[in-house]
Amino acid sequence: MAYVLVMGGLALSVSFTLGWVLWRAVRWAWGLVAGPPTPRRAATPRPRARKAPRQAAPKPAARPAAKPPAKPIPREPWALTCWLARRHSAMPLASLALLLYGLTRLVEFGMTQRPLSPPAGYHSLVNALGWAAAALLALAILNLMARWRCRER
Repeated sequence: MAYVLVMGGLALSVSFTLGWVLWRAVRWAWGLVAGPPTPRRAATPRPRARKAPRQAAPKPAARPAAKPPAKPIPREPWALTCWLARRHSAMPLASLALLLYGLTRLVEFGMTQRPLSPPAGYHSLVNALGWAAAALLALAILNLMARWRCRER
C-alpha cells in the first residue's frame, strides 16, 4: 500500500511538473505572438495638504554652518536581480517539493515500522527530494528578495 502511495505521489508530481512546464511554454509562446502587454495606467497622485510655514525662532549666535549629511546615491538593481524578480514560479514549486518531501518522509517512517524493508533506492530518493526541496526553497527566498529589491521598477 505504501509503495502505491509513493509511486502515485511521484507520478502526480511528475505529471504536475510537466503540465506546469507546458502551461508556461504556451503562455510564453502566446506572449510572442500577441506582443507585449499594454502598460497599466499609473495611479494619479493626490495633492497633499500643505502646512502653514512656522515662524523661525531667533538665532542666539552665528555658528558656522554644518554640512548636511551626504545622501547615498541609490543604485539600480542588477539585470539578474530584475530577471529573477519577474519569475513567479519558485514559491509554488518549492511548496510542492516540500509537501512531497514531507509525505515521502512520513511514508518512509511507516515503512521502517513494519517487518518488510522498503525498496532498495527509496532512502536515496527521499534524500534527493529533500535536497531538491531545500534548493527550491532557497531559490524562492532569493526570488522574494529580488522582488523586494525591484519593487520600484
